[in-house]
Amino acid sequence: MNGQRNVKMASSQDAWYLSLLGLAENFRTSSPPNFKLCIQCLQAVFNFKPPQRVEARTHLQLGNILLTHTKNIDLARNHLEKAWLLSQSINGFDDVKFEAASVLAELHEQQKNPNAAKPILRKAIEISQNSVYWHCRLIFQLSQIHASERDYELASSLLGVGVDYAHISQANYTRVLFLLSKCMLLLIDKKFQEVNQLLAQAGHLVDTWGGSQHQKEYLKVFFLVLQVCHYLLAGQVKSVKPWLKQLQQSIQIIMQPSWPSDEVLTATSPGDMFIWMPKEHLYVLVYLVTVMHSMQGGYMDKAQKYTDKAFTQIEKLKIVDNKPILSVFHLMLLEHIIMCRLVMGNKCLALQEISQACALCKSHPRLLLTHRPQIHTLLGLYAMSMNCMEAAEAQFLAALRVSIPRPLA
Repeated sequence: MNGQRNVKMASSQDAWYLSLLGLAENFRTSSPPNFKLCIQCLQAVFNFKPPQRVEARTHLQLGNILLTHTKNIDLARNHLEKAWLLSQSINGFDDVKFEAASVLAELHEQQKNPNAAKPILRKAIEISQNSVYWHCRLIFQLSQIHASERDYELASSLLGVGVDYAHISQANYTRVLFLLSKCMLLLIDKKFQEVNQLLAQAGHLVDTWGGSQHQKEYLKVFFLVLQVCHYLLAGQVKSVKPWLKQLQQSIQIIMQPSWPSDEVLTATSPGDMFIWMPKEHLYVLVYLVTVMHSMQGGYMDKAQKYTDKAFTQIEKLKIVDNKPILSVFHLMLLEHIIMCRLVMGNKCLALQEISQACALCKSHPRLLLTHRPQIHTLLGLYAMSMNCMEAAEAQFLAALRVSIPRPLA
């Protein structure tokens, strides 16, 4: 009798928490969604002592919803921590386990606490060897944190691990993405000799690509952007032209209406579900490197023309989804057009655009941190153009002072 009563109680509890999960999903997907009631239903699930899998998944759902739709960041972090802790002891269960680790680490980084994010990602990388997608994604994420701290050597080393792992796992597309990402970091770190070798290797892999033509064209754009930047950083403006022409042709192919969506592009295998940048953002990036080339080559009219086109594209994209990368592109374009204005003697316009750049930095504190040297340099150049040499010197000294690398965390 006691056994039957226990079975009935268990099945009753199952019915309650399953009903609550169903209600929560109904509130989440209704039009308009009711996140308050969704959260209340999910929180009530814990009263019925659900199985560990259900408990971990519910903590993850709550963490994500609180993070996205409320300002209660502490509670969101608490649920994500519980999801990560509970799911580690469950065999399989990769989506919940590694999503919890990834989102929790991202939250710590956003709260300027990367030292809390790193051990989570290291642990997740260690236990995700059998999940190709998550293992690659977590390596990319940890590398990004080290790169943002200017620890380029460690970030590059991690990407190298990713290259080897993707190769062994036959995730060939992601292998090239890892390789090109490593080239990008080496360029930032000005290790040009190493870049030459890796770019040659990446170029060969792209040229001999035997997979999807769509993937090949996408990888080609990434490769060509790096090749153009490599020559520009080396001051070899004339050598850029054939590569830039190829890049402009490739981006036109990608921007055709018949080009598949990013979801289709990455649907070939679990290990290849990555893109470097959405095609709309790539389009702006190609404008940016074209402006850089025009500026260095002394084609000021062309630089202004392409800057105007890029600004128009950025404004269109911001209406749909104002991603942080768009503000980075906007600021970099402003920096180049300001230099064009000063070279051409349009000091008033240059000052207005310096003001725009300062306002953009003010609205994005991270941009202010990364672009302060450039802002001081532009102010110094403007002061020079006005023959205010003491003010110019003060700005250049400030640029040097804030350019000193921050100590690694």
